[in-house]
Amino acid sequence: MKNKTTVEVINKDSKNVSSSHQVNSNYKSKIRYDKKAESEFFVDNSALAGFTGERILYMAVRELLENALDSCESSHILPVIYLQLRILDPDNDMWIISCKDNGVGIPSEKVPVAVCSFLTSGKYVEKQQRGLFGVGLKMIAAFSTKDTDHPLRVWSKSNDEPESYFDLRTDIGTNKPIVLSRRIVNKTECEIEGESGFKVEAVLRARLSPVTKNKIHDYISHTSVVNPYAVLNFESDEGVVAFERRTSVMPNPAKEVLPHPADMDLKTLRKAIVNHAYQKTTLHGVLCNSFQKMSAEKAREIVVKAGLELKLADKYNEHELIRVVNVCKHTKFQSPNTDHLSPIGEKILTAGMTSEYTVVLRKDIHEDSGPHTQLSAKILKPSLTAYSSRTCVINNRPTIVECGIAYGGDLGSFKLYRFANKIPLLYDEGSDVAREVISEVEINKMGISKKEVKEQFRNAETRSDRAIEYLPIHIFFHICSTKIPYKTAGKESIAAEGDLKRYMKSCLSDLYRKVSAQIRRELKMKENENKLRLYKFYIPFIVNAISDSIRIDVKKLTSAFNGLAVKYIGNELAVTTDPGAIANPAEIEEGLSPKGKVTGGIKSSKKVVYPDKRTVAKTPNRSGRHETKEKHESDFENDKKSTQITLDAFRKSKLRKV
Repeated sequence: MKNKTTVEVINKDSKNVSSSHQVNSNYKSKIRYDKKAESEFFVDNSALAGFTGERILYMAVRELLENALDSCESSHILPVIYLQLRILDPDNDMWIISCKDNGVGIPSEKVPVAVCSFLTSGKYVEKQQRGLFGVGLKMIAAFSTKDTDHPLRVWSKSNDEPESYFDLRTDIGTNKPIVLSRRIVNKTECEIEGESGFKVEAVLRARLSPVTKNKIHDYISHTSVVNPYAVLNFESDEGVVAFERRTSVMPNPAKEVLPHPADMDLKTLRKAIVNHAYQKTTLHGVLCNSFQKMSAEKAREIVVKAGLELKLADKYNEHELIRVVNVCKHTKFQSPNTDHLSPIGEKILTAGMTSEYTVVLRKDIHEDSGPHTQLSAKILKPSLTAYSSRTCVINNRPTIVECGIAYGGDLGSFKLYRFANKIPLLYDEGSDVAREVISEVEINKMGISKKEVKEQFRNAETRSDRAIEYLPIHIFFHICSTKIPYKTAGKESIAAEGDLKRYMKSCLSDLYRKVSAQIRRELKMKENENKLRLYKFYIPFIVNAISDSIRIDVKKLTSAFNGLAVKYIGNELAVTTDPGAIANPAEIEEGLSPKGKVTGGIKSSKKVVYPDKRTVAKTPNRSGRHETKEKHESDFENDKKSTQITLDAFRKSKLRKV
């Protein structure tokens, strides 16, 4: 009986094992390997290009504006750009966006591919440029195809070609353009007025929140700061805003540059050999002609160290080429060239800072329709601007750091502006290297303390622990390079790689020293104005006490004390400003600042520019200040003696009564 039970258990276990094998065999299947088109990949992973959620319209405005500026600057054309964003169907969140520029345009045979085919661009070269992937306009075309039934409308006019019109859509599955219609535009229907230009119009499905709307306004106004030579016209359902041209000076266009040998890899070397394949060149010749800072002797030395035989460049295999790359990694080369970069420059950035546009939403009340929001532009003019720059090498890439400061005037609070290759960066400010620099550079570089700033510039809206954020100051950082070290694919914040932070801190410290004299002067003025208010508060009590004891004209005594206080405070204010600037006691009496507060200079090797176009290179000599101070002190002593007669009479009358 026992043996029979054992046999049954063994048979049962064998059945379970066979059934488990059968289940596993049911789950086995072959893995499919599919190829995805470039357009489909970017649409499915739109976050790589920043087209996510509520940021779709913001990114569309950004990409169209960048392309328009690049098209104009490549041929040194003063940009005139018209940007329009209007609601088409409020119930379905349908928006129509268009952008027109006077740039070089696109040849008609290249328009469909340039607009709709991903990874087809003129930006895949070693050159400073606004774009990074060259997919901005393609993303607009793909999203228009994906979410709407409206075609992408394009007008293009290049040199020696008539204006052409296209209706386009993107075949997302194959990454190919679909040309719905194409024709030559009649002269009576032309959209482009000049010799060349480009216009694109698209319909997008997106939500526009108040935050995104403000970001769009900020992006356009920030773009006008670093591109004051451009005319920007922005039109929306709330009105039209025009950003006028403030200067005709344009930066030199960026140039294509050869890669630096210290940054060489196997891909770069093989690409250089392919470019010289038809010339039957040796490896020595490829190194000399394809990399900067590579002399003939240096190239010969690298080939010898790699232990390679002399033969044509395309005859080497990968194992031999990687030895060349390894030798270059351990070889010292000169620093890369910087003349191919296109920084903003002192004149252009100063022009943008001295007339800073900002978009304002004004509410107008109409009798018929009630409250209505109207779009307008406001120009902020500071009392002082300064500029500084540094040239450095970050990750074997030449980099130029530019920094500007605007202080006082119409500026009411602190603000940080960040730019990379002339692109405004509005998101992820907290993780940007510029924010780290401002936190680490102490305000004592200005010669003032945190306590003084917080007492004199106290603001109910400012709740920061950083003293710099209490000042009415705008700080501008611009980084230009052939490869910006972005933190993310969204291109909204810059990483602190290499010595970048050190050079940025050096620029900011330099500017703090330049504006220190002006800020110290204003702090002294505020302190003296507080003194004057305190004196005027106690003068009536003193006059009443004197008039109770002796007969005296109250009005004359009050006037004498007020004049003495005003003159004393006015003399102190005049000493803190330039000796030639005399404070106006009448203005001080009203609680205003003297007119001479922005006169004088700042000790620096570079000039400081004021909005009225005065430039000051150095401060007056110390002897002039000392003599002026002695003169004011002697005047004060004379007034003090004249007032002493009144006090003596007051004391004598008291003694007689006793």
